[in-house]
Amino acid sequence: MSQISQIKTIFLLFVLGSAMLFSAGTAEKKFDIESGMVLYTINGSGKLTADVNLTVKGKGKLRFRDWGVVALIEEDLEEITSGAINNINKIQRCKKLEDDRQLDVDFDNEKIQERKMPKGNFQKYITKDLVKKGQEEIAGHTCDIWEGYGVRKCIYKGIPLLVEHYLLGVYYQKKATHVTFNIDTTESACTIPNYPVEKFALFKTNMKTKTAKLPQELSKILELVSKDMNTEIINSKISEDTLTPEQKRTWLDKIGQNIFEKQKEFLPQFLLSMKKARVCLQQADNWIQANTCVENVIQLKAELIKEKQHNIEQWKGEEKNKVLDQFDENIFLLESKMKCVRGSQNITDLSTCMK
Repeated sequence: MSQISQIKTIFLLFVLGSAMLFSAGTAEKKFDIESGMVLYTINGSGKLTADVNLTVKGKGKLRFRDWGVVALIEEDLEEITSGAINNINKIQRCKKLEDDRQLDVDFDNEKIQERKMPKGNFQKYITKDLVKKGQEEIAGHTCDIWEGYGVRKCIYKGIPLLVEHYLLGVYYQKKATHVTFNIDTTESACTIPNYPVEKFALFKTNMKTKTAKLPQELSKILELVSKDMNTEIINSKISEDTLTPEQKRTWLDKIGQNIFEKQKEFLPQFLLSMKKARVCLQQADNWIQANTCVENVIQLKAELIKEKQHNIEQWKGEEKNKVLDQFDENIFLLESKMKCVRGSQNITDLSTCMK
């Protein structure tokens, strides 16, 4: 190769290398602060039916670097229904934003779902369809309030310090309690579990409640149901205040749809488990065997109520008869409701069955 050709080759490699470096350094900034960490409290409440109450409590964390180009969002919370229907929905959420993609960790199936992030200005995206309504101080920082139908956010330099969703008396809030900016990113690496990655071609931002299964988190459910309800109100040229009790009930049933589906599948399984345990208990010779008989029932019951389960410590005489009588009563009671449960169409129907 001649000296001129070598110079051309070196120059070309330099240009290509410079272009790659420039491209890598122009990833879209999401926040107006280089790095930071935000801690949140999560809470919520509401009445899904006259006999079913909902409470939400938990915590969250946002860590980011490179102006939000790399960010890790973590949440750990419980959504608890009580009253005629008892249910606990435990949510462990871990999401990583990296350049133009989003990585969602599926802990149950030990995999990671990868999606492309929507193109365009990120800060405009998180306030899309919202109207600026002033300012508020949260965790020592003055943030801009943005409001829309059923939603309220407070944004500080692109960072959400408050996210609220509310619809028909059901309420969710995620609020910053502690904010630290310009952190040492070497000590707060945005890492996620080393699970296999499953890619999705499209990032679904317009999921409709009528055609797709609702997500598990109450915040997302309220967001989607609010959009559908607002669209119907606008198209019908009415206001929320003029909705009839029956119309409100329809939308509340949508909010409680996941709980209804879970319970309708769960209750027959729980009844069968109790029946099997009862047969096993009748044949148990000692407290060790008796505790083995009820293991599955206790495990299933833990999905319904937050209550410490007590082991069987004696298996003779009055104590044994008390346990057997309790099983007989519970089996009889639940079995008497199963026809109604099978025929139920929504959480309102199921609540009536379980009263």
